[in-house]
Amino acid sequence: MIFVTSGSMLPFDRLFRVVDEAVEAGVITDKVIGQIGESQYEPKNYEFQRFVDKLEFDQYVEQATLVIAHAGIGVIMQALESKTPLLVLPRRFELGEHVNNHQVSTAEKFEMLGHILTFQGDDLAEKMELAKSFVPAPRTPNVQGVGRRVADYLSELVGQKRPSH
Repeated sequence: MIFVTSGSMLPFDRLFRVVDEAVEAGVITDKVIGQIGESQYEPKNYEFQRFVDKLEFDQYVEQATLVIAHAGIGVIMQALESKTPLLVLPRRFELGEHVNNHQVSTAEKFEMLGHILTFQGDDLAEKMELAKSFVPAPRTPNVQGVGRRVADYLSELVGQKRPSH
């Protein structure tokens, strides 16, 4: 089963349309279940719900052979924890899908680290083929590096003069 989700905060019609077209064209032959949230587009070729509760969401991620999603950090981390391969279509600012392109940057970084695969929409068939043998690299948090960066930042703040009120 493939689980497709865009989270619950913003609509993402492009994601659900691309997956729906891939099911219709036979690119995706597995059963697909979608959580489409506030999206206007309603898939015709796979079952969906607008929202699922956390327990059901977690079960879908655990049971899926592949998750197809936006580049939200929550779904990325959950897929990594469950070791479920994740194929990501980042929301894009220039398409009116988000306030900036932070999802593009997030997706690029996590793909570079071997944690996820990304696609742009028209390359879904190719990326679906790669996903069949994709094993996400385990994530090892860089606690010391983050700690150093926070300490450096705080040191800079302390060294700056505060404006008087």
